[in-house]
Amino acid sequence: MSRARSFVFTLAALAACNGSSGTPSTEGDASTTTAGTDAPATTTNDASTDPAPATTADDPTTTSPTATTGDPSGLTYYRDIKAILDAKCATCHRPGDIAPFSLTNYDEASMFAPIFAPSVEDRTMPPWPPGADCNNFASDRALTEDERARVLEWVAAGAPEGDPDDAPPPPDDNAPPIAYDVQIGIPEPFTPTQLPDDYRCFLLDWPKDQPTYATAFTIEPGAREVVHHVIAFIIPPDELADFEALDAADPGPGYPCYGGPGGEASPRAQWLGAWVPGASSGALPEDTGILVKPGSKIAMQMHYHPNGASVADQSTIMVRTAESVARPAYLLPFAHPGWMVDAPAMTIPAGEADVMHSFTIDLGSVISYLYKDEAVGVGEPLLAHMAGVHMHTRGARANLVVESGGAPEACLIDVPRWDFNWQGIYEFAEPITIEPSDVVRLECHFDNSAGDASLKWGEGTEDEMCLGMIYVSTPAP
Repeated sequence: MSRARSFVFTLAALAACNGSSGTPSTEGDASTTTAGTDAPATTTNDASTDPAPATTADDPTTTSPTATTGDPSGLTYYRDIKAILDAKCATCHRPGDIAPFSLTNYDEASMFAPIFAPSVEDRTMPPWPPGADCNNFASDRALTEDERARVLEWVAAGAPEGDPDDAPPPPDDNAPPIAYDVQIGIPEPFTPTQLPDDYRCFLLDWPKDQPTYATAFTIEPGAREVVHHVIAFIIPPDELADFEALDAADPGPGYPCYGGPGGEASPRAQWLGAWVPGASSGALPEDTGILVKPGSKIAMQMHYHPNGASVADQSTIMVRTAESVARPAYLLPFAHPGWMVDAPAMTIPAGEADVMHSFTIDLGSVISYLYKDEAVGVGEPLLAHMAGVHMHTRGARANLVVESGGAPEACLIDVPRWDFNWQGIYEFAEPITIEPSDVVRLECHFDNSAGDASLKWGEGTEDEMCLGMIYVSTPAP
């Protein structure tokens, strides 16, 4: 299987511009509030449900996975199903990983067939948020319609085993090994205790004494069974004081954080990369890289999902660096600056089933704001390689579209059914050119029909956000 470059992570916010010369140019908040009845379907991330009933003579439509060989002309595990489960499911559903059960062999697959089949049926597993009609992605985890039909037919037939000689070869990652030259991690073991989710940031020293470009990024999780995902932020030297104060204020290792690397200190934190269970080594697009200045620190945001046991983690960031790259790149977060200071407020009224907020911006403004005098590529075409969106638990759907002359030009990403537990930035099958005159439109929809209070922008779990994220590279010299 080709290497997965999907990065799953929660996103931080740009700060308000406060009237500075680097203020991004914006259009007004094109928000609408419409009460509707088409609330998005509820999703799950554990694929748990009651087992299907056994077959009876009066009910031929339900089965129990007890068959072992099956009709030679029918679907079998080894010939038809194992390759699908290995490629799309077993990267998380394997011993010691984040998934609640393993799907690496026939005994496991047949045992749990009634458990995972309903989630395959309703398309919540495997988790793949991007909609199929917007864009094509390099490492699509979703089941194709044919794969989905085959898995469900196999379960309905009693999960026949077939002939082990028909087993496919082991999954092959075609990517060459990556020579990571930076390894930094949590300095002492940390045991997460907050249930059901524990967010913790650790400030790590960047070891290079010269400007370098990160060209690949991954995480070696210390306690894979409780590490839900990891995000790494670059804290440049002139922004360190606020983050170091957060770290010093907490007596334990690291400090609590949610939505970004540290509340009000988050605004100009730059992005390095992220990791999620199931992702393999994360080489960035060829000839691109993210600049890390000497004297910087890395804020390593851990999202733990404790399992009830006392499990200590000591995860490690691994980065491949280069002294130079052909196309310097940025991982750009953006949102309406006014939402963060209620001007205008990103209000999501209680009881409303479909509240929309949107925002358009040119990416040159984002680069200028985040990188100030060191910005490059402003006023020139940019090559977009990846995109993602971020909301919290009331999010329903969101998308990012490139507009040219006021008309939609290219759909970067559309997430038709938002799930906070499964979010990310996704690499395109082919990069997309964004001209200096183009703008990017971010649109988020929220469902607060069950809420008893209005929501606004905020860092807390019960607050909301609407952010876009794009990985772009600058023009080649």
